Amino acid sequence: MKGFLASFVFCSITIFFTASAAAQGIKWHPGHYVMFSTDDSTSQILRNIEEIGAETSIKGVQVRIRWCDLETAKGVYDFSAIDAYLAKLRAQPTRKQLVVRIIDRDFNATSTAGIVPSYLLSSTYNGGLVRSKTGYVARLWEQSVMDRLMALHTAIGRRYDGDTRFEGLATEETTLALSQPFPAGYSNAALGAQYTRLVTAVRAAMPSSNFFLYTNWIGSASVMDGLMQSLMTTRGAAGGSNAVPGTKSLGQQVWTGDFGADYRLLLALSSSVETGELRDYTPRQINDWAYNTLRVHHMFWVRNTWTGDASRRWDTGILPFLRTNPPIRTRCPGSYGVCIR
Repeated sequence: MKGFLASFVFCSITIFFTASAAAQGIKWHPGHYVMFSTDDSTSQILRNIEEIGAETSIKGVQVRIRWCDLETAKGVYDFSAIDAYLAKLRAQPTRKQLVVRIIDRDFNATSTAGIVPSYLLSSTYNGGLVRSKTGYVARLWEQSVMDRLMALHTAIGRRYDGDTRFEGLATEETTLALSQPFPAGYSNAALGAQYTRLVTAVRAAMPSSNFFLYTNWIGSASVMDGLMQSLMTTRGAAGGSNAVPGTKSLGQQVWTGDFGADYRLLLALSSSVETGELRDYTPRQINDWAYNTLRVHHMFWVRNTWTGDASRRWDTGILPFLRTNPPIRTRCPGSYGVCIR
C-alpha cells in the first residue's frame, strides 16, 4: 500500500507543479489564532476580538457559525455576523485575519432544531440530518445535501475572497461519528467523494483564500489519502480538530507519511486545539508536538475558560504562552505555488 500511495502522490505532484506556475496566489498569514466557541454570541466575540487587538503574537481568529444561522431559508444568506467580525478586526491596532468555520452538526444535540436550515429537514433531503453517536450531523454523503453546503461555501467565497482580512473557510471534521450499522447509502468512499466535490467548488469560488478541510477520520487510509490528493490538486489545506501529543488522527498519520508519501512540505496544514487535549497537556507540550511532528502552519487555540487548571485556561495559561511567540511553520507550501503575505 505504501508503494502505491507514494507513486500515486508523486505522479500527481509532477502534473500539479506543471500547471501551478501560473496559479493565482493564496493569502498566507500562518501563525496562532484564537478560536471561539460555537455558542458564543456575536457581541461576546466582538468584545473578545477587542481584547486581543494589541497582541502581536495572535494572527487572527476563527469563528464557528452554525449552518442554520448563515442560511436562513433556501438560498437566502445572512452574513451580517461575518461583516461585523471583519469590521472589528480592521479596527484593531495590529493586523488580524478571519477564518470562518461552518458547523453542520451538533455533538450533544437531543433535537434536530438549530443545526441546519429548516428546509433541509424535509423528505426532499431525507430529513437533512442523521443521528450520530452523541447528537445529529448533516447527511453529507448524499449529493443533494452536499449541494446545499457547497452553495453556502460558494456564496461566502465569492463575497469575501477579495477581502484581504478574510483568511478563509474551515469545515467540521471529516468523520460523521456514525454508529454501525451505517445508514442506508452511506460509505466512507461516498463521503470522501462528496468532500472532494466541496473542495473543488470552494476553490473555484475563492481562488485566493485558504480552505481548511478538517481531515481527522474517514474510515480508511486510502480514502483519506484521496482527500489529501484532492487538496493537493485544488490547493486546499488539510486540518485537524485536535493536536494530541503522541497520538495522531488518521489524517495526521497520512500527511506525516505513516502510509507512504509525506505531505508536510507540500500541503498547507492546520490544527485546532480543543479542551480535550488541554485537560492532559500544557500549551507548550501541545505546540511542541504540532511544530515538530505535525508541522502545522495555522494553530487555532480554543478560548478555554472552563476546563483544566490555570496553566490550561485562556487568560492564565494559553495567552501568556502565546505571548512568548512559540514557533510555527511559515514556509509557503509547495502546492500553493505563490503565497500572498
